[in-house]
Amino acid sequence: MPYSYKEIEKRLLKIWYKKVRQSWSHVLFSNWKNTFPVPNHGWRDISIWVEWKIIKSLWLTKNEFKNIK
Repeated sequence: MPYSYKEIEKRLLKIWYKKVRQSWSHVLFSNWKNTFPVPNHGWRDISIWVEWKIIKSLWLTKNEFKNIK
């Protein structure tokens, strides 16, 4: 299931990532060790490949990321 930007943002904020800055339609998140961009295209869901890259950069499995509430 592809996630929207808001769903990914909510989960990242729960695991102590902060918004560092925004450049056009991409938001940089960081925990001061790991920094990566997340696309924010509003009406569109994030693609499965980009979602996979984000989860991989967090060193989590898909189920662990899904279970962050």
